[in-house]
Amino acid sequence: MYRKIQEDLESWRSSPNRKPLVIKGARQVGKTYALKMWGQAAFPKVHYVNFEKTPQVATIFAQDLDVHRIVRDLGFWLKSSIDINHDLLILDEIQAAPKALTGLKYFCEDLPQFAVCAAGSLLGVILSEESFPVGKVTFLHMYPLSFLEFIMAVDDRETHKWLPQPALTAKVPDIVHDHLWQLLKIYYVVGGMPESVSIYQQLRTDLFAALAQVRATQQDLLQTYENDFAKHAGKLNAIHIQAMYRSIPSQLAAGHDDSVQRFKFGDVMPGKKGFATWERPLHWLINAGLALQVKIANSAQLPLEHYCKSNSFKLFMNDVGLLGCAQHLDAQAIMSQDYGLAKGYFAENFVAQEMRAAHAQRQWPLYAWSERSAEVEFARPLLGRVIPVEVKAGHRTQAKSLVQFRKQYDPPLSIKISARPLHYNSAERLLHLPLYLAAWSALL
Repeated sequence: MYRKIQEDLESWRSSPNRKPLVIKGARQVGKTYALKMWGQAAFPKVHYVNFEKTPQVATIFAQDLDVHRIVRDLGFWLKSSIDINHDLLILDEIQAAPKALTGLKYFCEDLPQFAVCAAGSLLGVILSEESFPVGKVTFLHMYPLSFLEFIMAVDDRETHKWLPQPALTAKVPDIVHDHLWQLLKIYYVVGGMPESVSIYQQLRTDLFAALAQVRATQQDLLQTYENDFAKHAGKLNAIHIQAMYRSIPSQLAAGHDDSVQRFKFGDVMPGKKGFATWERPLHWLINAGLALQVKIANSAQLPLEHYCKSNSFKLFMNDVGLLGCAQHLDAQAIMSQDYGLAKGYFAENFVAQEMRAAHAQRQWPLYAWSERSAEVEFARPLLGRVIPVEVKAGHRTQAKSLVQFRKQYDPPLSIKISARPLHYNSAERLLHLPLYLAAWSALL
Protein backbone atom coordinates (compact mmCIF):
# COMPACT_ATOMS: atom_id res chain seq x y z
CA MET A 1 0.00 0.00 0.00
CA TYR A 2 1.83 3.10 -1.26
CA ARG A 3 1.96 6.05 1.14
CA LYS A 4 3.28 9.44 0.12
CA ILE A 5 5.13 9.74 3.42
CA GLN A 6 7.61 7.20 2.05
CA GLU A 7 9.04 9.99 -0.11
CA ASP A 8 9.45 12.17 2.99
CA LEU A 9 11.08 9.29 4.84
CA GLU A 10 13.57 8.82 2.02
CA SER A 11 14.41 12.53 2.06
CA TRP A 12 15.02 12.26 5.80
CA ARG A 13 17.26 9.20 5.36
CA SER A 14 19.49 10.96 2.84
CA SER A 15 19.66 14.27 4.71
CA PRO A 16 23.25 15.25 5.64
CA ASN A 17 22.05 16.76 8.94
CA ARG A 18 19.69 13.98 9.93
CA LYS A 19 18.15 14.04 13.40
CA PRO A 20 15.99 11.36 15.05
CA LEU A 21 12.55 11.28 13.45
CA VAL A 22 9.17 11.46 15.18
CA ILE A 23 6.02 10.60 13.19
CA LYS A 24 2.80 12.16 14.47
CA GLY A 25 -0.67 11.09 13.43
CA ALA A 26 -3.96 9.69 14.65
CA ARG A 27 -4.22 6.10 15.79
CA GLN A 28 -4.27 3.55 12.94
CA VAL A 29 -3.40 5.90 10.08
CA GLY A 30 -0.58 3.51 9.10
CA LYS A 31 2.50 4.94 10.83
CA THR A 32 4.00 1.59 11.81
CA TYR A 33 3.21 -0.06 8.49
CA ALA A 34 4.78 2.77 6.50
CA LEU A 35 7.93 2.78 8.65
CA LYS A 36 8.41 -0.98 8.43
CA MET A 37 7.78 -1.26 4.68
CA TRP A 38 10.06 1.65 3.88
CA GLY A 39 12.70 0.54 6.38
CA GLN A 40 12.94 -2.97 4.96
CA ALA A 41 13.58 -1.52 1.50
CA ALA A 42 15.96 1.26 2.57
CA PHE A 43 18.16 -0.37 5.25
CA PRO A 44 20.11 -3.65 5.55
CA LYS A 45 18.40 -4.40 8.87
CA VAL A 46 15.45 -2.95 10.80
CA HIS A 47 15.23 -3.25 14.60
CA TYR A 48 11.70 -2.81 15.97
CA VAL A 49 10.60 -2.08 19.53
CA ASN A 50 6.99 -1.61 20.65
CA PHE A 51 6.75 -0.09 24.15
CA GLU A 52 3.07 -0.96 24.56
CA LYS A 53 3.41 -4.63 23.64
CA THR A 54 6.67 -5.07 25.57
CA PRO A 55 6.67 -2.43 28.33
CA GLN A 56 9.70 -4.02 30.01
CA VAL A 57 11.90 -2.57 27.26
CA ALA A 58 11.28 0.88 28.73
CA THR A 59 13.55 -0.08 31.65
CA ILE A 60 16.51 0.02 29.25
CA PHE A 61 15.93 3.77 28.91
CA ALA A 62 14.97 4.31 32.57
CA GLN A 63 18.43 3.40 33.88
CA ASP A 64 20.19 6.36 32.23
CA LEU A 65 20.38 8.00 28.82
CA ASP A 66 23.79 6.76 27.74
CA VAL A 67 22.84 5.90 24.16
CA HIS A 68 25.87 3.65 23.62
CA ARG A 69 24.73 1.47 26.53
CA ILE A 70 21.11 1.68 25.35
CA VAL A 71 22.07 0.35 21.91
CA ARG A 72 24.04 -2.52 23.47
CA ASP A 73 21.16 -3.44 25.79
CA LEU A 74 18.59 -3.23 23.00
CA GLY A 75 20.75 -5.53 20.89
CA PHE A 76 20.84 -8.04 23.75
CA TRP A 77 17.09 -7.87 24.26
CA LEU A 78 16.37 -8.17 20.52
CA LYS A 79 18.96 -10.97 20.16
CA SER A 80 20.45 -9.08 17.23
CA SER A 81 23.56 -7.00 16.73
CA ILE A 82 22.82 -3.36 15.86
CA ASP A 83 25.01 -1.56 13.32
CA ILE A 84 24.66 2.12 14.19
CA ASN A 85 26.14 3.16 10.84
CA HIS A 86 23.75 1.24 8.59
CA ASP A 87 20.67 -0.06 10.46
CA LEU A 88 17.31 1.50 11.33
CA LEU A 89 15.82 1.51 14.84
CA ILE A 90 12.03 1.96 15.16
CA LEU A 91 10.71 2.94 18.59
CA ASP A 92 6.97 2.39 18.32
CA GLU A 93 4.28 3.55 20.77
CA ILE A 94 6.96 5.72 22.32
CA GLN A 95 4.35 7.60 24.33
CA ALA A 96 4.44 4.60 26.70
CA ALA A 97 8.12 5.27 27.47
CA PRO A 98 8.67 8.98 28.24
CA LYS A 99 12.37 8.41 28.98
CA ALA A 100 12.83 6.99 25.49
CA LEU A 101 11.27 10.15 24.08
CA THR A 102 13.74 12.26 26.08
CA GLY A 103 16.52 9.94 24.94
CA LEU A 104 16.06 11.03 21.33
CA LYS A 105 18.00 14.18 22.25
CA TYR A 106 21.05 12.11 23.11
CA PHE A 107 20.78 9.98 19.99
CA CYS A 108 20.94 13.26 18.10
CA GLU A 109 23.94 14.55 20.03
CA ASP A 110 25.97 11.38 20.64
CA LEU A 111 25.01 9.05 17.76
CA PRO A 112 24.00 11.34 14.88
CA GLN A 113 24.91 8.66 12.32
CA PHE A 114 22.30 6.24 13.72
CA ALA A 115 18.90 6.25 11.96
CA VAL A 116 16.28 6.33 14.74
CA CYS A 117 12.53 6.71 14.10
CA ALA A 118 9.81 7.04 16.72
CA ALA A 119 6.05 6.79 16.32
CA GLY A 120 3.06 6.45 18.59
CA SER A 121 -0.60 7.06 19.24
CA LEU A 122 -1.59 10.52 20.50
CA LEU A 123 1.97 11.85 20.26
CA GLY A 124 0.52 15.21 19.30
CA VAL A 125 -1.21 15.34 22.68
CA ILE A 126 1.71 14.00 24.71
CA LEU A 127 4.26 16.25 23.08
CA SER A 128 2.13 19.26 23.90
CA GLU A 129 2.13 18.36 27.59
CA GLU A 130 5.45 16.62 28.33
CA SER A 131 9.09 17.67 28.01
CA PHE A 132 10.53 16.63 24.67
CA PRO A 133 13.81 17.25 22.81
CA VAL A 134 13.21 20.67 21.26
CA GLY A 135 15.37 21.19 18.20
CA LYS A 136 16.82 17.67 18.43
CA VAL A 137 14.23 15.79 16.36
CA THR A 138 12.53 16.04 12.98
CA PHE A 139 8.75 15.72 12.80
CA LEU A 140 6.70 14.16 10.03
CA HIS A 141 2.90 14.15 9.99
CA MET A 142 0.72 11.33 8.72
CA TYR A 143 -2.97 11.33 7.81
CA PRO A 144 -5.47 8.81 6.41
CA LEU A 145 -4.91 7.78 2.81
CA SER A 146 -5.60 10.62 0.42
CA PHE A 147 -7.81 9.88 -2.57
CA LEU A 148 -4.73 9.47 -4.78
CA GLU A 149 -3.24 6.97 -2.33
CA PHE A 150 -6.61 5.20 -2.22
CA ILE A 151 -6.86 4.70 -5.98
CA MET A 152 -3.25 3.54 -6.10
CA ALA A 153 -4.14 0.92 -3.47
CA VAL A 154 -7.42 -0.42 -4.90
CA ASP A 155 -7.70 0.43 -8.61
CA ASP A 156 -6.58 -2.40 -10.91
CA ARG A 157 -6.70 -0.09 -13.95
CA GLU A 158 -3.89 2.06 -12.52
CA THR A 159 -6.00 5.12 -13.25
CA HIS A 160 -3.57 7.29 -11.29
CA LYS A 161 -1.19 7.08 -14.25
CA TRP A 162 -3.76 8.95 -16.34
CA LEU A 163 -3.88 11.88 -13.96
CA PRO A 164 -1.90 14.90 -15.14
CA GLN A 165 0.30 17.03 -12.92
CA PRO A 166 -1.48 20.08 -11.45
CA ALA A 167 -1.69 22.71 -14.20
CA LEU A 168 -4.32 25.09 -15.54
CA THR A 169 -4.02 23.56 -19.03
CA ALA A 170 -4.40 19.93 -17.88
CA LYS A 171 -7.12 17.62 -19.22
CA VAL A 172 -8.71 14.38 -18.03
CA PRO A 173 -10.35 12.04 -20.61
CA ASP A 174 -14.09 11.60 -20.13
CA ILE A 175 -13.80 7.85 -19.57
CA VAL A 176 -11.22 8.43 -16.85
CA HIS A 177 -13.38 11.17 -15.30
CA ASP A 178 -16.35 8.81 -15.05
CA HIS A 179 -14.27 6.05 -13.50
CA LEU A 180 -12.72 8.40 -10.94
CA TRP A 181 -16.16 9.67 -9.98
CA GLN A 182 -17.25 6.10 -9.20
CA LEU A 183 -14.12 5.52 -7.13
CA LEU A 184 -14.74 8.76 -5.24
CA LYS A 185 -18.17 7.55 -4.15
CA ILE A 186 -16.56 4.40 -2.80
CA TYR A 187 -13.94 6.49 -1.01
CA TYR A 188 -16.72 8.50 0.63
CA VAL A 189 -17.79 5.26 2.32
CA VAL A 190 -14.45 3.55 2.89
CA GLY A 191 -12.42 6.65 3.72
CA GLY A 192 -8.68 6.55 4.12
CA MET A 193 -8.04 4.53 7.28
CA PRO A 194 -5.69 1.73 6.14
CA GLU A 195 -7.63 -1.14 7.74
CA SER A 196 -10.86 -0.02 6.05
CA VAL A 197 -9.08 0.30 2.71
CA SER A 198 -7.53 -3.16 3.12
CA ILE A 199 -10.91 -4.74 3.92
CA TYR A 200 -12.51 -3.13 0.87
CA GLN A 201 -9.59 -4.25 -1.27
CA GLN A 202 -9.98 -7.87 -0.13
CA LEU A 203 -13.80 -8.11 -0.34
CA ARG A 204 -14.69 -5.75 -3.18
CA THR A 205 -16.01 -8.48 -5.50
CA ASP A 206 -19.16 -8.22 -3.36
CA LEU A 207 -19.33 -4.44 -3.07
CA PHE A 208 -22.03 -3.96 -0.47
CA ALA A 209 -20.84 -6.85 1.69
CA ALA A 210 -17.40 -5.23 1.61
CA LEU A 211 -18.81 -1.84 2.59
CA ALA A 212 -20.81 -3.40 5.42
CA GLN A 213 -17.62 -4.92 6.82
CA VAL A 214 -15.86 -1.58 6.40
CA ARG A 215 -18.57 0.09 8.47
CA ALA A 216 -18.11 -2.45 11.27
CA THR A 217 -14.37 -1.75 11.30
CA GLN A 218 -14.96 1.98 11.38
CA GLN A 219 -17.33 1.60 14.32
CA ASP A 220 -14.64 -0.27 16.24
CA LEU A 221 -12.13 2.47 15.50
CA LEU A 222 -14.50 5.21 16.68
CA GLN A 223 -14.90 3.30 19.93
CA THR A 224 -11.11 2.98 20.23
CA TYR A 225 -10.76 6.74 19.87
CA GLU A 226 -13.28 7.33 22.62
CA ASN A 227 -11.48 4.83 24.86
CA ASP A 228 -8.32 6.88 24.33
CA PHE A 229 -10.05 9.96 25.72
CA ALA A 230 -10.50 8.33 29.11
CA LYS A 231 -7.09 6.69 29.06
CA HIS A 232 -5.02 9.75 28.23
CA ALA A 233 -7.04 12.84 29.17
CA GLY A 234 -8.43 12.25 32.65
CA LYS A 235 -12.10 11.76 33.54
CA LEU A 236 -13.35 15.37 33.37
CA ASN A 237 -11.40 16.25 30.25
CA ALA A 238 -12.49 12.99 28.64
CA ILE A 239 -16.17 13.88 29.07
CA HIS A 240 -15.64 17.23 27.34
CA ILE A 241 -13.45 15.76 24.60
CA GLN A 242 -15.99 13.04 23.90
CA ALA A 243 -18.83 15.57 23.79
CA MET A 244 -16.95 17.80 21.35
CA TYR A 245 -15.90 14.86 19.17
CA ARG A 246 -19.46 13.57 18.94
CA SER A 247 -20.69 17.07 18.20
CA ILE A 248 -18.65 17.36 15.00
CA PRO A 249 -20.81 15.03 12.87
CA SER A 250 -24.03 16.25 14.49
CA GLN A 251 -23.18 19.91 13.80
CA LEU A 252 -22.18 19.12 10.22
CA ALA A 253 -25.56 17.46 9.75
CA ALA A 254 -27.40 20.42 11.28
CA GLY A 255 -26.54 22.81 8.45
CA HIS A 256 -29.30 23.83 6.08
CA ASP A 257 -27.42 25.49 3.24
CA ASP A 258 -24.55 24.73 0.91
CA SER A 259 -21.71 25.66 3.25
CA VAL A 260 -20.78 24.27 6.66
CA GLN A 261 -21.39 26.81 9.41
CA ARG A 262 -18.96 27.75 12.16
CA PHE A 263 -18.72 25.39 15.09
CA LYS A 264 -21.12 26.33 17.90
CA PHE A 265 -19.93 25.70 21.45
CA GLY A 266 -23.45 26.05 22.81
CA ASP A 267 -24.51 22.96 20.84
CA VAL A 268 -21.90 20.68 22.42
CA MET A 269 -23.22 20.42 25.96
CA PRO A 270 -26.11 22.18 27.74
CA GLY A 271 -24.94 25.12 29.86
CA LYS A 272 -21.40 25.10 28.45
CA LYS A 273 -21.20 27.89 25.87
CA GLY A 274 -17.91 29.70 26.41
CA PHE A 275 -14.80 29.18 24.32
CA ALA A 276 -12.73 28.88 27.51
CA THR A 277 -14.57 25.66 28.40
CA TRP A 278 -13.90 24.06 25.04
CA GLU A 279 -10.47 25.38 24.11
CA ARG A 280 -8.54 22.49 25.67
CA PRO A 281 -10.80 19.73 24.25
CA LEU A 282 -10.54 21.44 20.86
CA HIS A 283 -6.74 21.47 20.89
CA TRP A 284 -6.69 17.90 22.22
CA LEU A 285 -8.71 16.65 19.24
CA ILE A 286 -6.66 18.64 16.75
CA ASN A 287 -3.32 17.56 18.25
CA ALA A 288 -4.50 13.95 18.35
CA GLY A 289 -5.22 14.16 14.62
CA LEU A 290 -8.92 13.42 15.07
CA ALA A 291 -10.34 16.77 13.92
CA LEU A 292 -9.56 19.24 11.15
CA GLN A 293 -9.97 22.92 11.95
CA VAL A 294 -10.72 25.50 9.27
CA LYS A 295 -10.30 29.03 10.59
CA ILE A 296 -12.76 31.65 9.34
CA ALA A 297 -11.23 34.90 8.10
CA ASN A 298 -13.47 37.97 7.92
CA SER A 299 -11.40 39.59 5.19
CA ALA A 300 -9.53 38.15 2.20
CA GLN A 301 -6.27 39.95 2.90
CA LEU A 302 -2.87 38.70 3.96
CA PRO A 303 -2.00 37.50 6.46
CA LEU A 304 -5.28 35.62 6.77
CA GLU A 305 -4.47 34.72 10.37
CA HIS A 306 -4.79 38.39 11.32
CA TYR A 307 -8.45 38.35 10.26
CA CYS A 308 -9.42 35.24 12.23
CA LYS A 309 -10.84 34.96 15.73
CA SER A 310 -9.85 32.04 17.95
CA ASN A 311 -13.50 31.12 18.59
CA SER A 312 -14.65 31.25 14.95
CA PHE A 313 -13.88 28.16 12.88
CA LYS A 314 -15.32 25.10 11.18
CA LEU A 315 -14.57 21.63 12.49
CA PHE A 316 -14.43 18.46 10.39
CA MET A 317 -13.74 14.79 11.00
CA ASN A 318 -10.25 13.55 10.12
CA ASP A 319 -11.74 10.96 7.75
CA VAL A 320 -14.85 11.12 5.61
CA GLY A 321 -15.44 7.39 6.04
CA LEU A 322 -15.54 7.79 9.82
CA LEU A 323 -17.92 10.73 9.36
CA GLY A 324 -20.41 8.54 7.51
CA CYS A 325 -20.06 5.82 10.13
CA ALA A 326 -20.59 8.26 13.00
CA GLN A 327 -23.79 9.44 11.32
CA HIS A 328 -24.96 5.88 10.56
CA LEU A 329 -25.26 6.92 6.94
CA ASP A 330 -26.17 4.03 4.67
CA ALA A 331 -23.42 3.08 2.24
CA GLN A 332 -25.90 2.41 -0.54
CA ALA A 333 -27.33 5.92 -0.19
CA ILE A 334 -23.85 7.37 -0.68
CA MET A 335 -23.16 5.17 -3.69
CA SER A 336 -26.43 6.23 -5.29
CA GLN A 337 -25.83 9.89 -4.33
CA ASP A 338 -29.18 9.83 -2.58
CA TYR A 339 -28.36 11.41 0.77
CA GLY A 340 -29.76 14.90 0.47
CA LEU A 341 -28.10 17.83 2.21
CA ALA A 342 -25.38 15.55 3.55
CA LYS A 343 -23.71 15.62 0.11
CA GLY A 344 -22.68 19.22 0.70
CA TYR A 345 -20.83 18.79 3.96
CA PHE A 346 -19.40 15.43 2.86
CA ALA A 347 -17.80 17.17 -0.10
CA GLU A 348 -16.49 19.95 2.14
CA ASN A 349 -15.09 17.48 4.68
CA PHE A 350 -13.40 15.60 1.84
CA VAL A 351 -11.83 18.76 0.43
CA ALA A 352 -10.53 19.72 3.87
CA GLN A 353 -8.88 16.30 4.14
CA GLU A 354 -7.31 16.57 0.71
CA MET A 355 -5.99 20.08 1.34
CA ARG A 356 -4.51 19.03 4.67
CA ALA A 357 -2.87 15.91 3.20
CA ALA A 358 -1.47 17.89 0.25
CA HIS A 359 0.70 19.91 2.64
CA ALA A 360 1.04 17.34 5.41
CA GLN A 361 4.58 18.32 6.37
CA ARG A 362 4.18 22.09 6.12
CA GLN A 363 1.17 22.13 8.46
CA TRP A 364 -0.28 25.27 6.94
CA PRO A 365 -3.59 26.27 8.55
CA LEU A 366 -6.80 25.84 6.57
CA TYR A 367 -8.93 28.96 6.11
CA ALA A 368 -12.44 29.86 5.00
CA TRP A 369 -13.76 33.34 4.16
CA SER A 370 -16.89 34.96 5.58
CA GLU A 371 -17.74 38.63 5.22
CA ARG A 372 -21.13 40.21 5.74
CA SER A 373 -23.61 37.65 4.35
CA ALA A 374 -21.18 36.00 1.93
CA GLU A 375 -18.89 33.03 2.59
CA VAL A 376 -16.61 30.78 0.59
CA GLU A 377 -15.66 27.33 1.86
CA PHE A 378 -11.88 27.78 1.63
CA ALA A 379 -9.40 30.57 1.00
CA ARG A 380 -5.64 30.36 0.58
CA PRO A 381 -2.65 32.54 -0.32
CA LEU A 382 -1.32 32.53 -3.88
CA LEU A 383 1.11 34.95 -5.51
CA GLY A 384 0.81 37.38 -2.63
CA ARG A 385 -2.98 37.43 -2.84
CA VAL A 386 -5.88 35.41 -1.44
CA ILE A 387 -7.79 33.11 -3.78
CA PRO A 388 -11.24 31.55 -3.12
CA VAL A 389 -11.98 27.83 -3.27
CA GLU A 390 -15.71 27.16 -3.66
CA VAL A 391 -17.03 23.62 -3.05
CA LYS A 392 -20.18 22.13 -4.57
CA ALA A 393 -21.22 18.50 -4.23
CA GLY A 394 -22.89 18.13 -7.65
CA HIS A 395 -23.09 19.64 -11.13
CA ARG A 396 -25.03 22.77 -10.10
CA THR A 397 -22.31 25.30 -9.44
CA GLN A 398 -24.02 28.67 -9.04
CA ALA A 399 -22.29 30.51 -6.20
CA LYS A 400 -23.32 34.07 -5.30
CA SER A 401 -20.67 34.33 -2.60
CA LEU A 402 -17.91 33.46 -5.05
CA VAL A 403 -19.19 36.17 -7.39
CA GLN A 404 -19.07 38.67 -4.52
CA PHE A 405 -15.56 37.58 -3.53
CA ARG A 406 -14.30 38.00 -7.12
CA LYS A 407 -15.95 41.39 -7.47
CA GLN A 408 -14.58 42.67 -4.18
CA TYR A 409 -11.03 41.28 -4.30
CA ASP A 410 -10.33 40.48 -7.99
CA PRO A 411 -8.20 37.40 -7.22
CA PRO A 412 -5.61 36.17 -9.77
CA LEU A 413 -7.34 32.78 -9.76
CA SER A 414 -10.63 31.36 -8.49
CA ILE A 415 -11.28 27.65 -7.96
CA LYS A 416 -14.66 25.94 -8.06
CA ILE A 417 -14.69 22.29 -6.98
CA SER A 418 -17.69 20.22 -8.07
CA ALA A 419 -18.78 17.15 -10.03
CA ARG A 420 -17.98 18.90 -13.30
CA PRO A 421 -14.95 17.84 -15.40
CA LEU A 422 -11.62 19.62 -15.23
CA HIS A 423 -11.72 22.91 -17.17
CA TYR A 424 -10.01 26.30 -16.99
CA ASN A 425 -11.82 29.43 -18.17
CA SER A 426 -8.94 31.78 -18.93
CA ALA A 427 -11.19 34.78 -19.59
CA GLU A 428 -12.64 34.55 -16.07
CA ARG A 429 -9.48 33.11 -14.46
CA LEU A 430 -11.76 30.39 -13.08
CA LEU A 431 -10.59 26.81 -12.65
CA HIS A 432 -13.26 24.09 -12.44
CA LEU A 433 -11.82 21.18 -10.49
CA PRO A 434 -13.62 17.84 -10.22
CA LEU A 435 -13.90 16.74 -6.60
CA TYR A 436 -11.46 13.89 -7.09
CA LEU A 437 -8.76 16.49 -7.90
CA ALA A 438 -9.51 18.58 -4.79
CA ALA A 439 -5.89 18.30 -3.68
CA TRP A 440 -4.94 20.54 -6.60
CA SER A 441 -6.65 23.45 -4.85
CA ALA A 442 -3.78 23.38 -2.35
CA LEU A 443 -0.99 22.54 -4.82
CA LEU A 444 -1.43 25.05 -7.64
